Amino acid sequence: MLKRGILLLLVLTIVFLSACGSKKEQTSVANEETESPIDNISEETTETQTEASAEEEKKFGRDFIIPDPAIRPVAVMIDNQGSRVLPQGGISQAQIVYEVLTEANITRFMAFFWGTMPEMIGPVRSSRHYFLDYAMEYDAVYTHVGGSEYAKNDIRRLKIQNIDGLVHGKAFWDITDDPKNWQDTYTSKDRIENQIAALKYRTEPKKSFPFEYHDDLTIPENGKSAVDIFIKFAKTGMTCQYVYHSETNLYDRFRLNEPHIERNTNEQVKVANIIIAEIPSPLIPGDKEGRRDLKNIGSGEGFYITGGKAVPVKWEKTARDSQTSFTFEDGKPVVLNKGQTWIEIVPDLDLVVIK
Repeated sequence: MLKRGILLLLVLTIVFLSACGSKKEQTSVANEETESPIDNISEETTETQTEASAEEEKKFGRDFIIPDPAIRPVAVMIDNQGSRVLPQGGISQAQIVYEVLTEANITRFMAFFWGTMPEMIGPVRSSRHYFLDYAMEYDAVYTHVGGSEYAKNDIRRLKIQNIDGLVHGKAFWDITDDPKNWQDTYTSKDRIENQIAALKYRTEPKKSFPFEYHDDLTIPENGKSAVDIFIKFAKTGMTCQYVYHSETNLYDRFRLNEPHIERNTNEQVKVANIIIAEIPSPLIPGDKEGRRDLKNIGSGEGFYITGGKAVPVKWEKTARDSQTSFTFEDGKPVVLNKGQTWIEIVPDLDLVVIK
């Protein structure tokens, strides 16, 4: 009996130890199975965070090339008359673009490039004397094809370094074979740079860059909603529109109610900053072409629009070659968000609708 009891005790001990070992193995397997999904989730989270970070950088204009103050900019007059000019080239690559009335109710663009000129810029059009005022603000090489008599006289008198399609033909080419088409003239990065070298123009600017940029997206405090901006430049004629997208913090640009498309990319023009300045632009008395003047020496009102908000600003310009200052109501200068800036000059703020 004693031996039988001892034997039974040994059997029970072996069974107990086997059960414990099995439990440990099950626990170990369970732990391994639990750790694997956690590791996978961690990797997925890291990838998602990386993608989100890249998207965030894109949002905040990290890919935007801030104008280098050591580079002398190039300013190019770009046609905006009718539909034959479409799509225009170089609009999206310019860091700053001005839009101003020329003849009657037609506007024209002046695009500024700091080392970002693409292979197709145009259609290049003629000069108007008040565009020279803004070219001089940045000490830009002024690129155009001919101009009004007022502009031609000022270019000579003010000794503005310029590239003129009527004089420097190698810097330009026509994209059609129609000799009557005066809206088909283009230029490019290589052609302009070669012409600058041939003319021995300075490549270092004499003027400092007038704007600063925020490191991160900064939306003005106390700004009013500005997700849809509609601008008329006269009671009839040219219009443009900007529609804000919070996913990108950029505005899609429209021209005459149609998406404004860039020739070099075939994509819609996207804008980070819009500055609207109210500046009278009366018709020049007796001018048979209906040309305008621009009363831009002095001060006035406007708006700075970015990040879906608009705030009132004041502009001031003391001389034709002085830089226009844009300040908030408290006197602090406007600081831009990273991305393209459009400066829209309108004769009357009542022609602007901000919603």
